Amino acid sequence: MRRLYFLFSFCSLLFAGSLFGQATLPDFTLKNTNGKVSIFWLNDYKKPVKGISVQRSYDSTRNFFSIASILNPQNSVNGFTDSTPPYNKMYYRLFIGFDTGVYLLTPSKRPEVNTVIDYTRLIQEINALYEKNILLQEEKMRLQKQLAEALAAKNKNKAPAKTAKTAKTNKTAKKPDPTEVSEDIISQVITYPSKRIFTDKDNNVVAKIFNVKANRYVIRFLTEDYKLLFEIKNPPEDYFILEKVNFTRAGWYQFEIYKNEYLLEENKFYISSEEKKTK
Repeated sequence: MRRLYFLFSFCSLLFAGSLFGQATLPDFTLKNTNGKVSIFWLNDYKKPVKGISVQRSYDSTRNFFSIASILNPQNSVNGFTDSTPPYNKMYYRLFIGFDTGVYLLTPSKRPEVNTVIDYTRLIQEINALYEKNILLQEEKMRLQKQLAEALAAKNKNKAPAKTAKTAKTNKTAKKPDPTEVSEDIISQVITYPSKRIFTDKDNNVVAKIFNVKANRYVIRFLTEDYKLLFEIKNPPEDYFILEKVNFTRAGWYQFEIYKNEYLLEENKFYISSEEKKTK
């Protein structure tokens, strides 16, 4: 069944690539379908793309602002749908950031009217395929770890009888890290409030990330409408606190946690107002 799924995923992406073949970054395709603007592209860059933001403006050269940050910018086929554009002839462009710190802004363009293909649905299906592939990869890693632990336990049971001296020495052996098990459990079920990033009683933001020394983490904090505030690359500790002054006002905030370049969790938290309630 899983082989069939990967075959379906591969064929779907090939079909999407044939549709998007004329739009390879830094170029992109822009279509207006029944008032919804779909922007999509192929990513053929050899160097890693670390961030892509979709921007729009009433003007072709000025006053652009970001309306979305792409969750997995390294995907070879990608896109975004602006479901509620304020004007049907808005200009759009992409902000593309690379791993080296270099970035570029694409030329702007207006959408072409489309009456043939529902690009909105196609983009949703492509993004869903990528998300399922990521979940399958995480599941594969978890199963590999369980298999390794089972084999280690089996080999331990087959080990020859230990002398009294050896047994005494093993009493001081390092115990398994319980946070590794916790990370597996948390990865299976994402709930709100998050178990990784949440607010405390003082409205400070608490981050509890497992085993940061052995993995590459990136934490991105965004506004309620998905505008990037700031990001933390390779946090120094498993547990740290961000003071509420880092966030501009009370309200909802979004966050994304990437582990080894894969999206581990997307969730939100709420910073409440400090105004005293009147009696």
